[in-house]
Amino acid sequence: MKNFLLIATTAVFFVSCSNSSNTGKTFCDTTCVQDSIRFRGDAGQALAISINNCKPDAIVWENRSAKRIIDFGEYLNKDVKINSSYANCFFQDSSAWLSFNDCINGRGYLLKLPYSKTAPIRTIRSALNSFDKKFSIDPDLRAYTDGGNIFVFNVKSNAEAQMTFKEAYQIDYEDIHRTIDSINVTKNRIYVKLLKDGQEVPIEKNINL
Repeated sequence: MKNFLLIATTAVFFVSCSNSSNTGKTFCDTTCVQDSIRFRGDAGQALAISINNCKPDAIVWENRSAKRIIDFGEYLNKDVKINSSYANCFFQDSSAWLSFNDCINGRGYLLKLPYSKTAPIRTIRSALNSFDKKFSIDPDLRAYTDGGNIFVFNVKSNAEAQMTFKEAYQIDYEDIHRTIDSINVTKNRIYVKLLKDGQEVPIEKNINL
């Protein structure tokens, strides 16, 4: 009887450890940090994400003539975890483009943040960022999808391109690889490997960005 109890206890221990490791998997490190995440441009631009209780709290961005601040959660409508290694910022003359992925589930985001207070802020909650190892994207390009198309633009030149998926896909952006397996985007070509009913659906298009 003692041996049986020992075996049963050991089995429960290993099952518990296995479940813990599975449920604890995240897209990137979610260790709590309190330091702001900061980026600087070459012409006096700067952007900082302040952290409060381990969560992004506010975004402050500026150039030599203007400074703006917004509440982070107001434009995402949900809590996210950010790691500085999975975020970047590109500074244009009129706007800052902030890219990041949620470390909990890997969902990609893009925020267009104009310096002018009269210009609207743009939030994209379906970004396909290169922080994801299965998304290869030229450093000058940004990409996102609406479920039926992929949109690509060059942050240096503002040139844009689009490719249709030929049908609409219902995408869970917090589990994106169930639908979009991988992408490869260069200034000359868009390639997307979609998944439908367990089958791979590759689509590609030549572009000029």
